[in-house]
Amino acid sequence: MKYIALVAAGLALAACQPTTKTTVVDVTTCDPTPYADWVGKDSRTLTGAETPYTMRIIRPNQPVTLDFNPTRLNVETDAKGIITAVRCG
Repeated sequence: MKYIALVAAGLALAACQPTTKTTVVDVTTCDPTPYADWVGKDSRTLTGAETPYTMRIIRPNQPVTLDFNPTRLNVETDAKGIITAVRCG
């Protein structure tokens, strides 16, 4: 009986522990302006290109997810691989 009371008391005290504070990270939103000069260039030149954003190359008729990602840089190309647009999302 004492053992059950001790376990119950331990569980009750454990429930009184303060919860850990959740830190909200400020998400940097995408800015395609610095990459506007990519339009008209061959998308193969982007191999190894570094950006602070996640980058995806979208080719004609390629299926893509419709979710909006404020930190993703979308590079759209034509059938020949020439960049036609640089957008965020």
